Amino acid sequence: MFATKLLATRSPTTAAKSFRHGAKVVLTTPRRVHMQPFSTAGPPLPPPAAVASSTRESLSPREGLPRWPSLTSATGCLRTLDWFGSVVFAVSGSLTAATAGCDLLGCTLIGTITAVGGGTLRDALVLNKQPFWIEEWEYLVFSGAAAAGAFYLWGQIPAGDEVIEGTGLTLKSADGGEGTLMDWGDAVGVGAFAVIGAMNGIRAQSPLLVSALCGMMTSTFGGMTRDTLLNRPVRILHPYADTYAPIAFTGAAAYLAMRAVAPQYQGLRIASCVALAVGLRQQAWTDGWRLPHWDVEGVVAHSAHDPRTQ
Repeated sequence: MFATKLLATRSPTTAAKSFRHGAKVVLTTPRRVHMQPFSTAGPPLPPPAAVASSTRESLSPREGLPRWPSLTSATGCLRTLDWFGSVVFAVSGSLTAATAGCDLLGCTLIGTITAVGGGTLRDALVLNKQPFWIEEWEYLVFSGAAAAGAFYLWGQIPAGDEVIEGTGLTLKSADGGEGTLMDWGDAVGVGAFAVIGAMNGIRAQSPLLVSALCGMMTSTFGGMTRDTLLNRPVRILHPYADTYAPIAFTGAAAYLAMRAVAPQYQGLRIASCVALAVGLRQQAWTDGWRLPHWDVEGVVAHSAHDPRTQ
Protein backbone atom coordinates (compact mmCIF):
# COMPACT_ATOMS: atom_id res chain seq x y z
CA MET A 1 0.00 0.00 0.00
CA PHE A 2 2.88 2.33 0.81
CA ALA A 3 4.41 1.68 -2.60
CA THR A 4 1.08 2.37 -4.27
CA LYS A 5 0.75 5.69 -2.48
CA LEU A 6 4.32 6.56 -3.34
CA LEU A 7 3.77 5.83 -7.01
CA ALA A 8 0.59 7.89 -7.03
CA THR A 9 2.55 10.92 -5.98
CA ARG A 10 5.08 10.65 -8.79
CA SER A 11 4.77 12.17 -12.22
CA PRO A 12 3.99 9.60 -14.95
CA THR A 13 6.90 10.98 -16.99
CA THR A 14 9.50 10.01 -14.38
CA ALA A 15 11.02 6.59 -13.93
CA ALA A 16 9.28 4.77 -11.08
CA LYS A 17 11.05 4.05 -7.88
CA SER A 18 11.96 0.37 -7.35
CA PHE A 19 10.93 -1.66 -4.41
CA ARG A 20 12.07 -5.03 -3.13
CA HIS A 21 10.21 -8.16 -4.18
CA GLY A 22 12.07 -11.00 -2.65
CA ALA A 23 15.62 -10.80 -3.90
CA LYS A 24 14.77 -9.08 -7.09
CA VAL A 25 14.37 -5.45 -7.96
CA VAL A 26 11.19 -4.81 -9.90
CA LEU A 27 10.79 -1.57 -11.82
CA THR A 28 7.24 -0.44 -12.20
CA THR A 29 5.74 2.28 -14.36
CA PRO A 30 2.73 4.10 -12.97
CA ARG A 31 -0.37 3.83 -15.10
CA ARG A 32 -1.79 7.02 -16.52
CA VAL A 33 -5.16 7.63 -14.98
CA HIS A 34 -7.40 10.28 -16.47
CA MET A 35 -9.53 11.69 -13.70
CA GLN A 36 -12.67 13.69 -14.35
CA PRO A 37 -13.02 16.66 -12.01
CA PHE A 38 -15.89 16.31 -9.59
CA SER A 39 -18.58 18.92 -10.02
CA THR A 40 -21.97 19.51 -8.53
CA ALA A 41 -22.94 21.99 -11.23
CA GLY A 42 -24.78 19.46 -13.35
CA PRO A 43 -24.31 19.13 -17.10
CA PRO A 44 -22.08 21.72 -18.79
CA LEU A 45 -23.82 24.97 -19.63
CA PRO A 46 -24.01 26.28 -23.17
CA PRO A 47 -21.54 29.06 -23.97
CA PRO A 48 -22.77 32.49 -22.83
CA ALA A 49 -24.39 34.73 -25.37
CA ALA A 50 -22.02 37.12 -27.06
CA VAL A 51 -21.95 40.44 -25.30
CA ALA A 52 -22.98 43.32 -27.52
CA SER A 53 -19.90 45.16 -28.68
CA SER A 54 -21.79 48.41 -28.71
CA THR A 55 -24.08 50.02 -26.18
CA ARG A 56 -26.38 50.76 -29.10
CA GLU A 57 -26.72 47.11 -30.05
CA SER A 58 -30.12 45.94 -29.00
CA LEU A 59 -31.42 42.91 -27.23
CA SER A 60 -34.60 43.96 -29.00
CA PRO A 61 -33.35 44.60 -32.53
CA ARG A 62 -35.92 47.25 -33.45
CA GLU A 63 -35.00 49.50 -30.52
CA GLY A 64 -31.49 50.47 -31.59
CA LEU A 65 -30.29 53.80 -32.96
CA PRO A 66 -27.68 54.61 -35.58
CA ARG A 67 -24.65 56.34 -34.18
CA TRP A 68 -24.79 59.35 -36.48
CA PRO A 69 -27.70 61.65 -37.34
CA SER A 70 -29.52 61.20 -40.62
CA LEU A 71 -32.86 62.04 -42.21
CA THR A 72 -33.26 58.76 -44.07
CA SER A 73 -34.93 56.77 -41.29
CA ALA A 74 -37.07 57.33 -38.21
CA THR A 75 -34.26 56.31 -35.87
CA GLY A 76 -31.81 58.51 -37.78
CA CYS A 77 -34.17 61.47 -37.34
CA LEU A 78 -34.44 60.66 -33.64
CA ARG A 79 -30.66 60.72 -33.37
CA THR A 80 -30.69 64.12 -35.10
CA LEU A 81 -33.18 65.44 -32.54
CA ASP A 82 -31.05 63.93 -29.80
CA TRP A 83 -28.01 65.91 -30.97
CA PHE A 84 -30.08 69.07 -31.33
CA GLY A 85 -31.55 68.69 -27.86
CA SER A 86 -28.11 68.02 -26.39
CA VAL A 87 -26.79 71.27 -27.88
CA VAL A 88 -29.75 73.22 -26.49
CA PHE A 89 -29.31 71.65 -23.05
CA ALA A 90 -25.58 72.44 -23.11
CA VAL A 91 -26.20 76.09 -24.03
CA SER A 92 -28.90 76.45 -21.38
CA GLY A 93 -26.71 74.85 -18.73
CA SER A 94 -23.80 77.11 -19.63
CA LEU A 95 -25.94 80.24 -19.41
CA THR A 96 -27.33 79.13 -16.05
CA ALA A 97 -23.80 78.60 -14.77
CA ALA A 98 -22.71 82.00 -16.11
CA THR A 99 -25.49 83.79 -14.25
CA ALA A 100 -24.43 81.91 -11.12
CA GLY A 101 -20.92 83.37 -11.45
CA CYS A 102 -18.99 80.46 -12.99
CA ASP A 103 -15.98 81.03 -15.20
CA LEU A 104 -15.30 79.51 -18.63
CA LEU A 105 -14.33 76.11 -17.25
CA GLY A 106 -17.29 76.03 -14.90
CA CYS A 107 -19.75 76.98 -17.64
CA THR A 108 -18.30 74.40 -20.03
CA LEU A 109 -18.46 71.62 -17.44
CA ILE A 110 -21.93 72.52 -16.20
CA GLY A 111 -23.25 72.83 -19.75
CA THR A 112 -21.81 69.45 -20.71
CA ILE A 113 -23.21 67.85 -17.56
CA THR A 114 -26.62 69.30 -18.32
CA ALA A 115 -26.53 67.70 -21.77
CA VAL A 116 -25.21 64.23 -20.87
CA GLY A 117 -25.91 63.95 -17.14
CA GLY A 118 -29.36 62.41 -17.48
CA GLY A 119 -28.16 59.58 -19.69
CA THR A 120 -25.11 59.10 -17.46
CA LEU A 121 -27.17 58.63 -14.30
CA ARG A 122 -29.62 56.39 -16.17
CA ASP A 123 -26.81 54.11 -17.32
CA ALA A 124 -24.99 54.04 -13.97
CA LEU A 125 -27.89 53.83 -11.52
CA VAL A 126 -30.57 51.91 -13.40
CA LEU A 127 -29.07 50.01 -16.31
CA ASN A 128 -25.78 49.15 -14.55
CA LYS A 129 -23.53 49.86 -17.51
CA GLN A 130 -20.84 52.34 -18.46
CA PRO A 131 -22.01 55.83 -19.46
CA PHE A 132 -22.95 56.04 -23.13
CA TRP A 133 -20.46 58.85 -23.85
CA ILE A 134 -17.46 56.63 -23.15
CA GLU A 135 -18.17 55.03 -26.51
CA GLU A 136 -20.09 57.87 -28.13
CA TRP A 137 -17.45 60.45 -27.26
CA GLU A 138 -18.80 62.89 -29.83
CA TYR A 139 -21.40 63.99 -27.26
CA LEU A 140 -18.65 65.39 -25.07
CA VAL A 141 -17.17 67.23 -28.05
CA PHE A 142 -20.22 69.05 -29.36
CA SER A 143 -21.78 69.58 -25.91
CA GLY A 144 -18.58 71.11 -24.58
CA ALA A 145 -18.18 73.22 -27.72
CA ALA A 146 -21.78 74.47 -27.47
CA ALA A 147 -21.36 75.33 -23.79
CA ALA A 148 -18.08 77.20 -24.35
CA GLY A 149 -19.52 78.96 -27.40
CA ALA A 150 -22.53 80.14 -25.41
CA PHE A 151 -20.22 81.57 -22.76
CA TYR A 152 -18.42 83.73 -25.31
CA LEU A 153 -21.17 84.55 -27.81
CA TRP A 154 -24.32 85.04 -25.74
CA GLY A 155 -23.48 88.64 -24.89
CA GLN A 156 -23.17 89.51 -28.58
CA ILE A 157 -26.66 88.31 -29.52
CA PRO A 158 -29.20 91.17 -29.75
CA ALA A 159 -31.96 90.85 -27.19
CA GLY A 160 -35.47 90.35 -28.54
CA ASP A 161 -34.49 89.97 -32.21
CA GLU A 162 -36.44 87.34 -34.12
CA VAL A 163 -34.36 84.60 -35.69
CA ILE A 164 -36.80 84.49 -38.62
CA GLU A 165 -38.86 87.61 -39.04
CA GLY A 166 -42.55 87.12 -38.39
CA THR A 167 -42.22 83.82 -36.52
CA GLY A 168 -41.86 85.21 -33.02
CA LEU A 169 -38.87 82.92 -32.45
CA THR A 170 -36.12 84.67 -30.52
CA LEU A 171 -32.84 83.24 -29.34
CA LYS A 172 -32.57 85.82 -26.57
CA SER A 173 -35.60 87.37 -24.93
CA ALA A 174 -36.06 91.12 -24.54
CA ASP A 175 -34.87 90.94 -20.93
CA GLY A 176 -31.71 89.04 -21.90
CA GLY A 177 -32.91 85.59 -20.90
CA GLU A 178 -33.49 82.54 -23.05
CA GLY A 179 -35.89 83.22 -25.90
CA THR A 180 -38.74 81.22 -27.40
CA LEU A 181 -36.42 79.32 -29.73
CA MET A 182 -34.61 77.98 -26.68
CA ASP A 183 -37.96 76.99 -25.15
CA TRP A 184 -38.94 75.04 -28.24
CA GLY A 185 -35.50 73.49 -28.52
CA ASP A 186 -35.68 72.42 -24.90
CA ALA A 187 -39.09 70.86 -25.54
CA VAL A 188 -37.74 68.90 -28.51
CA GLY A 189 -34.87 67.72 -26.34
CA VAL A 190 -37.24 66.54 -23.62
CA GLY A 191 -39.28 64.54 -26.13
CA ALA A 192 -36.28 62.98 -27.86
CA PHE A 193 -34.51 62.14 -24.60
CA ALA A 194 -37.68 60.58 -23.16
CA VAL A 195 -38.07 58.25 -26.14
CA ILE A 196 -34.37 57.35 -26.22
CA GLY A 197 -34.37 56.66 -22.49
CA ALA A 198 -37.35 54.34 -22.87
CA MET A 199 -35.59 52.56 -25.74
CA ASN A 200 -32.55 52.03 -23.53
CA GLY A 201 -34.76 50.49 -20.89
CA ILE A 202 -36.29 48.14 -23.47
CA ARG A 203 -32.85 47.10 -24.73
CA ALA A 204 -31.84 46.24 -21.17
CA GLN A 205 -35.04 44.19 -20.83
CA SER A 206 -36.20 46.35 -17.92
CA PRO A 207 -39.80 46.31 -16.66
CA LEU A 208 -42.11 48.82 -18.28
CA LEU A 209 -42.16 51.13 -15.26
CA VAL A 210 -38.37 51.16 -15.09
CA SER A 211 -38.16 51.85 -18.83
CA ALA A 212 -40.50 54.84 -18.43
CA LEU A 213 -38.38 56.10 -15.53
CA CYS A 214 -35.31 55.75 -17.75
CA GLY A 215 -37.00 58.13 -20.19
CA MET A 216 -37.74 60.63 -17.43
CA MET A 217 -34.21 60.41 -16.02
CA THR A 218 -32.61 60.92 -19.41
CA SER A 219 -34.63 64.11 -19.92
CA THR A 220 -34.38 65.67 -16.49
CA PHE A 221 -31.50 64.40 -14.36
CA GLY A 222 -28.91 66.45 -16.21
CA GLY A 223 -30.73 69.59 -15.12
CA MET A 224 -31.09 68.21 -11.63
CA THR A 225 -27.33 67.69 -11.44
CA ARG A 226 -26.78 71.22 -12.77
CA ASP A 227 -29.01 72.75 -10.10
CA THR A 228 -27.38 70.70 -7.36
CA LEU A 229 -23.88 71.77 -8.39
CA LEU A 230 -24.95 75.42 -8.56
CA ASN A 231 -26.76 75.24 -5.21
CA ARG A 232 -30.09 76.19 -6.79
CA PRO A 233 -33.54 74.81 -6.04
CA VAL A 234 -33.85 71.73 -8.23
CA ARG A 235 -36.28 72.61 -10.99
CA ILE A 236 -38.05 69.25 -11.25
CA LEU A 237 -38.61 69.11 -7.48
CA HIS A 238 -39.94 72.65 -6.90
CA PRO A 239 -42.98 74.53 -8.20
CA TYR A 240 -41.19 77.76 -9.12
CA ALA A 241 -41.05 76.61 -12.77
CA ASP A 242 -43.61 74.94 -15.01
CA THR A 243 -44.12 71.18 -15.07
CA TYR A 244 -41.20 69.27 -16.54
CA ALA A 245 -40.46 65.75 -15.26
CA PRO A 246 -44.06 64.43 -15.48
CA ILE A 247 -44.15 65.40 -19.15
CA ALA A 248 -40.95 63.45 -19.83
CA PHE A 249 -42.41 60.45 -18.03
CA THR A 250 -45.62 60.77 -20.05
CA GLY A 251 -43.71 60.81 -23.35
CA ALA A 252 -41.74 57.71 -22.38
CA ALA A 253 -44.83 55.89 -21.13
CA ALA A 254 -46.70 56.73 -24.34
CA TYR A 255 -43.86 55.26 -26.38
CA LEU A 256 -43.99 52.02 -24.38
CA ALA A 257 -47.78 51.82 -24.70
CA MET A 258 -47.68 52.33 -28.46
CA ARG A 259 -44.94 49.75 -28.77
CA ALA A 260 -47.11 47.21 -26.97
CA VAL A 261 -50.13 47.95 -29.18
CA ALA A 262 -48.42 48.45 -32.56
CA PRO A 263 -44.82 47.21 -32.42
CA GLN A 264 -44.40 47.32 -36.19
CA TYR A 265 -44.91 51.10 -36.45
CA GLN A 266 -41.70 52.36 -34.89
CA GLY A 267 -41.49 55.55 -36.91
CA LEU A 268 -45.05 56.51 -36.02
CA ARG A 269 -44.57 56.02 -32.32
CA ILE A 270 -41.28 57.94 -32.29
CA ALA A 271 -42.84 60.92 -34.06
CA SER A 272 -46.05 60.78 -32.02
CA CYS A 273 -44.37 60.59 -28.63
CA VAL A 274 -41.83 63.32 -29.35
CA ALA A 275 -44.67 65.52 -30.62
CA LEU A 276 -46.72 64.70 -27.52
CA ALA A 277 -43.93 65.78 -25.20
CA VAL A 278 -43.28 68.96 -27.20
CA GLY A 279 -46.98 69.86 -27.15
CA LEU A 280 -47.30 69.26 -23.42
CA ARG A 281 -44.22 71.35 -22.70
CA GLN A 282 -45.62 74.19 -24.79
CA GLN A 283 -48.87 74.07 -22.82
CA ALA A 284 -46.94 73.93 -19.56
CA TRP A 285 -44.98 77.14 -20.16
CA THR A 286 -47.94 78.89 -21.80
CA ASP A 287 -50.50 78.07 -19.09
CA GLY A 288 -48.10 77.90 -16.16
CA TRP A 289 -48.76 74.28 -15.23
CA ARG A 290 -47.56 73.35 -11.75
CA LEU A 291 -47.83 70.20 -9.70
CA PRO A 292 -49.83 70.42 -6.44
CA HIS A 293 -47.79 71.89 -3.62
CA TRP A 294 -48.20 73.39 -0.18
CA ASP A 295 -48.62 77.13 -0.23
CA VAL A 296 -46.42 77.68 2.79
CA GLU A 297 -43.99 80.56 3.22
CA GLY A 298 -40.48 79.23 2.93
CA VAL A 299 -41.59 76.24 0.87
CA VAL A 300 -42.88 78.17 -2.13
CA ALA A 301 -40.46 81.05 -1.81
CA HIS A 302 -39.28 81.37 -5.41
CA SER A 303 -41.04 82.67 -8.45
CA ALA A 304 -40.12 82.42 -12.11
CA HIS A 305 -38.59 85.92 -11.78
CA ASP A 306 -36.34 85.10 -8.83
CA PRO A 307 -32.76 85.61 -10.09
CA ARG A 308 -31.67 82.47 -8.23
CA THR A 309 -33.94 80.41 -10.47
CA GLN A 310 -33.14 81.99 -13.81
